[in-house]
Amino acid sequence: MPETALPLPKKRCMVYVDSFNLYFGVFQHNPAWKWFNVQSFFEALRLDENVVAVKFFTALVEPQKHVSPRRDRQKRYLKALGSLSKVKIILGKYQERNVTCQARECLRRLEYQVPEEKKTDVNIAVNLLEEAFRELVDSMVIVSGDSDLEPAVEWVRRNHPQIKITVYIPVLEDERHLRRNDNYHRMGVTCKPLPLADSPRHLFPATVQVNEKETVARPAEWV
Repeated sequence: MPETALPLPKKRCMVYVDSFNLYFGVFQHNPAWKWFNVQSFFEALRLDENVVAVKFFTALVEPQKHVSPRRDRQKRYLKALGSLSKVKIILGKYQERNVTCQARECLRRLEYQVPEEKKTDVNIAVNLLEEAFRELVDSMVIVSGDSDLEPAVEWVRRNHPQIKITVYIPVLEDERHLRRNDNYHRMGVTCKPLPLADSPRHLFPATVQVNEKETVARPAEWV
């Protein structure tokens, strides 16, 4: 009898999510989507590949406050994410930066504080370079519209051209024309808006069992 050819193994795909880029680009405009299951979403989006891990880069908001409902909701979501087998949460820092008012009407040049996330771009870049250098992946999916990642992406593209790179920009339909991706196209990197049509199908249930003894519930403020 003729031998049956075995199917080829799927390409190993690693997903890198800039969570604040995703939040401000998409989820702050769609509160019901904030209870988002990134693992099931990207497994469905990349059906022809084996999603080996989804790395979720974020930072705890309002760290200087003793009481913060926003931070509590964020921690609840991170616990839900942490229950997923392929999700790895990588934390940076969130801190306040002093900014001087530059408006013409602001004669006193008042100072105010602006929250700023730190280390996420560096953390993503380091992970990209390490996994390319160690040949741990065949495909990289980057969810970010931040141009600061371009040098790391270009390095991987130049030194490991066998790795397929896809950049998804988290942006709503009516803002797509505002986002440029020329540099990625010049590198030969696929860059396009994150497809959002199926997002509502990839939400956690109202309650999530995060371990044997604990469940977390979706915050009422998000629905």
